[in-house]
Amino acid sequence: FLIQYWGGPTTYSDERGHPRLRMRHAPFVVDHDARDRWLSAMRGAIDAMDVDPAIDATLWQYFTNAAEAMRNSD
Repeated sequence: FLIQYWGGPTTYSDERGHPRLRMRHAPFVVDHDARDRWLSAMRGAIDAMDVDPAIDATLWQYFTNAAEAMRNSD
């Protein structure tokens, strides 16, 4: 999914259809704690890649926006 989102091949959509992230996460409780735990994992992954600061900022902005959009519980 992320490869496609950032302009790579459309393999994800070709095989699974539209990502529909909110729908796919709806069966699960995604509260502040779950959001923060996921963001912590994503922060660790970005840090492990040692990417250019501009790429880091772009990825982090996407992840924080996506994480908040998936939250379906307080």
